[in-house]
Amino acid sequence: MDYDVIIIGAGLSGLACANILQRNNKRFVIVEADARIGGRIKTDTVQGFRLDQGFQVLQTGYPEARHMLNYQDLELHRFPAGVVVRSNGRFHIIADPRRHLRHLFSTAFSPVGTFMDRIHMLRLARAVSSCPFAELFSQPEQKTIDFLKEWGFSQKFIATFFVPFFAGACLDRNISASSRVLKYIFRVFAQGDAALPARGMAEIPAQLASTLAKERILCNSSVSTIKEGRVILENGTELKGKTIVIATSAPAANTLIDRHTTTESVGESCLYFSADWVPPFNEPFLVLNGEDEGPINNIAFPSLVAPQYSSSGKTLIAVVVLGREYMESSSLIDDVRRQCQAWFGRGANDWEHLQTYSISHALPYQEPPTPNPYTIQAPLQNDVWISGEYNSLPGTQWALLSGRMTAESIIGK
Repeated sequence: MDYDVIIIGAGLSGLACANILQRNNKRFVIVEADARIGGRIKTDTVQGFRLDQGFQVLQTGYPEARHMLNYQDLELHRFPAGVVVRSNGRFHIIADPRRHLRHLFSTAFSPVGTFMDRIHMLRLARAVSSCPFAELFSQPEQKTIDFLKEWGFSQKFIATFFVPFFAGACLDRNISASSRVLKYIFRVFAQGDAALPARGMAEIPAQLASTLAKERILCNSSVSTIKEGRVILENGTELKGKTIVIATSAPAANTLIDRHTTTESVGESCLYFSADWVPPFNEPFLVLNGEDEGPINNIAFPSLVAPQYSSSGKTLIAVVVLGREYMESSSLIDDVRRQCQAWFGRGANDWEHLQTYSISHALPYQEPPTPNPYTIQAPLQNDVWISGEYNSLPGTQWALLSGRMTAESIIGK
């Protein structure tokens, strides 16, 4: 069968592109190398727990997510609007005072940073919220670390809050990613919530795919070669299409188009544990490591946010570790457990290890200069288009936006 469009990759970008094409009566097919859709967004069930492959959240403030997803059907459960920072051997709550008034005093006078740091936080939140979302990416950019210093944040606050916060969002402990990235992250945190779908993050791509006919998605279909108007699968099947969209990760796209550029990636490990235990604070805040010691960057408690993540009532604990050196360490589980014991007591030794996910290409580096994700990209050649992080930024918002914009450009050409 001939198609108007062949989409390679059933991640968020490819699925978003397919949804727009379908609304405009285009004949398309998605070919996906994996056995399931979703790209980097996947959820496993292990011993009655829902384990997202790498701790992830949906930011409800993403404009494209609001436009393309049905939040009610996802049954979103929201994290508290704040974090707990581990610093100087203690836990300190830093919460949004507009939504957690009871934490106003502890937030204002936390030893994590100064009172002026809190003022700068409010100023920054107002600044990034006062202009249209897209304009954030036409503003001048610099490395985030330099931007924060210019805004007057103290070195201590940068080290204890922004480093683990930014590392959790962008996997960048050097906070050298673009200040544009910081601004958009700050905006979505200020105007929305971090949330989990009740049945796991994989419900997001599943919802996008639910409107597409099953025969439009071919899983277990690795692409061998792309030629003019044709996609040849490794099993020898040849598909013909007027237009080809490559909606894969950047390393996979480089291989398909034979582009010899180096795509630097950031790796992470996500370790899941279960326990008859709850953290020593009243709400399931995300915990940041502000001490710059040990492998842990952040810890979350998904089942305390979305109870459906645990069928037994036990607490599901997600520990995120950054860096390839830890991914290759045979002692990673023991090292994480020791740090958890130091933080939460010897009872952490009884936590049951469920699974470790090591993800070599979790995100690409995002140092400036960064592309403007609202810029419409021209096809590479002969109606071959790139969609997703390759010509844009990584993340849910940008995958959905890139997929939509690619489809609209194809339709309008």
